[in-house]
Parts: sequence; structure tokens; C-alpha cells
Amino acid sequence: MKTMKRRGAARFATAFLALGLALSVCPTTAQAQEEPAGESSGRPLDGYFGTATLAFLALFIVGKSARR
Repeated sequence: MKTMKRRGAARFATAFLALGLALSVCPTTAQAQEEPAGESSGRPLDGYFGTATLAFLALFIVGKSARR
């Protein structure tokens, strides 16, 4: 039973990797948009705060599981 699971997982991983490589090679076009005059480009501090929160959470979970 375990060998069947390993084979299935290996096949899934191979297919997932192949799909990712195929999609990364496909040519895409970037469509630039003009920035509206007089408006700021957004609130970058929100993004920084969210990224720091996610990084702290990931480190906390890894540290918590390493203690066991």
C-alpha cells in the first residue's frame, strides 16, 4: 500500500513540476497601465506589515514543531 502511495505522490510531483515548467515557458504579454495623475501608488506599509506577520507566523510554527 505504501509503495502505491509513493508512486502516486511521485507521479503527482512530476506532473506538477512539468506543468509549472510548461507554464513558465509560455510567452505572455504584459500590459502596462498608466498611473492616474495626482494619486499615490498605494499603501506599501500594509504589504510590509502583512509580509512580516506571515514570516513571523511561519517561524513560530517551525520553532514550535522543532521543540518536540
